[in-house]
Amino acid sequence: MQNLPPLDRDNSSPNQNQNSEKNKIVWVESEDVYKPIPKSIEDFKSEREISNTKKEKVYIATIALKHLTEHLGSNTTVEQGGILFGNAYEDPRVGIYVEIKSAVAAPSTIGTGAHLEFTSDSWQGIMDYAKNTHPQENIVGWYHSHPNLGVFMSGTDMNTQRAFFHHPWCVSIVCDPVRREIAYFLGAKAEHVNVVEFGGGHTHKIFF
Repeated sequence: MQNLPPLDRDNSSPNQNQNSEKNKIVWVESEDVYKPIPKSIEDFKSEREISNTKKEKVYIATIALKHLTEHLGSNTTVEQGGILFGNAYEDPRVGIYVEIKSAVAAPSTIGTGAHLEFTSDSWQGIMDYAKNTHPQENIVGWYHSHPNLGVFMSGTDMNTQRAFFHHPWCVSIVCDPVRREIAYFLGAKAEHVNVVEFGGGHTHKIFF
C-alpha cells in the first residue's frame, strides 16, 4: 500500500485520544468490518456532555465539520471529497447510531464540476492512513461537494454508497459550498437524517 503525503493540518478531534473507545471494536469477516459498540445513547451523550435531547442517528464533532467545510470550500469549481472517521454504536432501543470525529481529505481523487471519483490509489492511501493515524477509530463514511448543484445523492453517489459504504452505520455528507447547504445520508439506501453537532448540540441542516 502507498503512504499518504503529509497533510497540511491534523483533522482529528482534540479529544479523540482521550475519548477513544479503546479495545472495544469487535472485528469480523475482515479487519475492515466491525460490529458497532454496545452503548446507550444516554450514556454516549452524557460522556460527551451533549445537552441536545433528541436521539438522532448521527453525531459529528465540531472540529470535523469545520475541517470538512473548509476543505470543500477551498475550490468550488470541481467536486472534492474525503473520508469520515469515528465509531458506530448500538443502543438496545434505538438501534445503530454513528459518531463522526474526524474528516480527512482524500488524495488522488478525480473531480469535475459534477462528478467525483475515488481511484484505486485513493483507497490504498486512505486505508493505510486510517490504520496508521486513526487506530482507535474506523471509517464510517465519506463526504463530497456539489458546487452550486444543491445537496442530494446522485446516481453516481448512490453507486459509491452501495459499493463502498453499504453498512448501516455508513454516512454520506453532501455539501454545496456555493449555496451553503449540507445534508446527511445514512446506510446503503442513503436515508436522509438530521445530525447533532458537539460541542454545541445543534441539529444541522445548513452550515456556515
